[in-house]
Amino acid sequence: MPEEINAAWKSWGYDILIPTGRRFDFRPAEGSGRDRKLNEIRIALEKAKNVIIATDCDREGEGIGRELLIYHGFKGTVMRIMFSAEDKKTIKKAFKDIKPSSEYDALYNAFYARAAVDKANNLTLTRAVTVRFKKPGAKGAIGVGRVMSPTLAIVCRRQKEIDAFDARDFYEISMSVKGENGAVTLHYRPKGKGRIYEEEKAVSLLEAAKIWTGEIRVNFENKKAAPPKFFDLPTLQKEANKKGFSASRTLEIAQSLYERHKIITYPRAAVRSLPENMAGEAQKLLEEIKKIESFSQINLEKAIVRKDRSGYYSDKALKGESHHALIPNISVCDNFVRIYDQLDADHKELFDIITKSFLAAISEDHIYDQTTLSAELLKDDQKYIFNEIGKVTRSAGWKELFPENEDKGKKLKKKEAEISLPALNDGDMMKAVQAKLSKKKTSPPKAYSEGELINAMQNAWKFVENEDERERLKTAKGIGTPATRDQIIENLKQKSFEIKKKKIHATKYGMRLFELLEEFLPTLVDPGATARMEMLLDSIQLGENTAEGVFDQSINELIKMVDLIKSSYHSTDLTKNSPPTEKMLSFAHRLAKSNNLTLPPDAVYDYSVCKLFIDNNTAEKNENGMPSEKQISFAKRLSTENNIEIPEMTLKNVQELSKWIDMALKKAPPRLASKSQLTWIKKMVEQGEKTPTGYPDKVTLEAANKFLDKAFSKKSRTSSNSPKHSPQHEQNDSQNSPPNTDNPPFNMGE
Repeated sequence: MPEEINAAWKSWGYDILIPTGRRFDFRPAEGSGRDRKLNEIRIALEKAKNVIIATDCDREGEGIGRELLIYHGFKGTVMRIMFSAEDKKTIKKAFKDIKPSSEYDALYNAFYARAAVDKANNLTLTRAVTVRFKKPGAKGAIGVGRVMSPTLAIVCRRQKEIDAFDARDFYEISMSVKGENGAVTLHYRPKGKGRIYEEEKAVSLLEAAKIWTGEIRVNFENKKAAPPKFFDLPTLQKEANKKGFSASRTLEIAQSLYERHKIITYPRAAVRSLPENMAGEAQKLLEEIKKIESFSQINLEKAIVRKDRSGYYSDKALKGESHHALIPNISVCDNFVRIYDQLDADHKELFDIITKSFLAAISEDHIYDQTTLSAELLKDDQKYIFNEIGKVTRSAGWKELFPENEDKGKKLKKKEAEISLPALNDGDMMKAVQAKLSKKKTSPPKAYSEGELINAMQNAWKFVENEDERERLKTAKGIGTPATRDQIIENLKQKSFEIKKKKIHATKYGMRLFELLEEFLPTLVDPGATARMEMLLDSIQLGENTAEGVFDQSINELIKMVDLIKSSYHSTDLTKNSPPTEKMLSFAHRLAKSNNLTLPPDAVYDYSVCKLFIDNNTAEKNENGMPSEKQISFAKRLSTENNIEIPEMTLKNVQELSKWIDMALKKAPPRLASKSQLTWIKKMVEQGEKTPTGYPDKVTLEAANKFLDKAFSKKSRTSSNSPKHSPQHEQNDSQNSPPNTDNPPFNMGE
């Protein structure tokens, strides 16, 4: 906490939170189990003289490896290996290229400069904005940040476009023409500047079309469409969102498929390519996938490998990346059938999505003939092109694998319909036999779905005007990272975002916050800020700047922003904290429990947050009272785990199913301690601690937590080298907080 660094910072104000030596210390997250893991690392390091850092090869990976050594005060020799795949060949090569970690000091310094600048900015600005804009007497902070605030801006700006949209009439004209070799209907339906909005002009063009004669142009092309590349995490989240999975739920399931079931590769991928040395595994992986019943009938016998410049199997595309694309895991392919059969419905569905992506990427190209018929009409010295496009598939390729789910294919058929065009020749003379006028209305921009917002964050360069910043943001792959974007959206959902018909809209609070930031802190809602930060970090890695220099430069900008906040005015309607009713809060608790969700802390005393939580998590229910798919899935899991039957009619009524879930949770036996917890309990018992109830193999999760809390608390009072916090619930291990440190400089000495 800031006050632990400087007691004067306990009261929130406009202080610039810069710790001594420009360094923010880390500590284990309480209740996450990280302290126990840190203790295991400490014990190992006490016996070690040499350490090899083998974390991700980017800034963050370098930082994680070094911070652990700094935290434990390791003084031995430190070496570094770099790799972006975990196959045997790549790992062997990485060990041959092992280097002293000092050669990567610039990479670590860039990591720490980024972490320190973000920490100083986020803490300082959150306090300043909260003090200045929060309604007097209201509770809770107003969160802002380099990624969170531009993400809010993306949604709010789109919503302002939707709200300000004024539908306009426009006109399209169809012209039926006939010649010796056949007849066809051509259309004038351009978009953008070519559209006709004036009725008088449209009618005049219609009259000209009725009497048109002239030559028809015939353009024939043989085309092919390569399949989409393998998934990275953002494209997986976008695709899974079409099936109703939120971004956070997608990552949660993907992480489980990777860590627990080991049936997919590392999910937090930021690229859509695989290493070239994995190309030889494609056929084996295809054959093993086809042993899964749901994939046994696919029409694909041979894997098509596209290497190098195409980007499918490309070492060049992976240069500087920590992880390759996301695919089924070849390492366990012999056990695909057994593992797949153990998955629940949600895990199977996400695995299916990932597997279909892999299969499509190793399939044949989609090959088709495209014929464009066009006629030129000259009116008032202006050319109008009427046309029709026909498409005939020659080889369906990857599009025939899963035609029922091929949304892109359906859109292509609608846009370029496979209609039978007459066998006309280029230059044939044709004559109009009929013309029709169609009146249509322009459509407003569409609100983002969660998957589309992830995509917008990844392509945030589109919202930046400066060309250098656009290019740097492209290289950085947008704002946020694949591992953090889902949590950014979840945080914004608590107050600033609401879900309506699976689309994200800004709440009144979110829109007001955006307006205030746009007026007084435009830099904070500008995605270009990330590009400018990346350029500064590049300068560190190139030796053109120091971490201290970047930090000081950034703090100077921070001081200016705080001054702008202080010179602004108080908001009177940004934060409203009328409490929820007892009935509403009770329902929210029940909803959270039934759907295995976490109720936002602010929901207890803030009506708007409580209502937003309820709205967000009941939006999927049908109008006829049917439960959501997530609720049904959770109920079925309870039924299977506890051998409690669900009446068929209960699955068709949301209220009845909620009651059944409450009953099942009460009847469910206590959860048992994990293997890791039992290992620690055994160690403690061997050291003289009193055995917990159920020892050795029937210890409940609750009893294990209490035992380990007490045991580690006792040890921490007797040994300065023991963990500072007792181990907690392992199901919270997803909170990847960094460890504590003790005054190390920016450049870590070996």
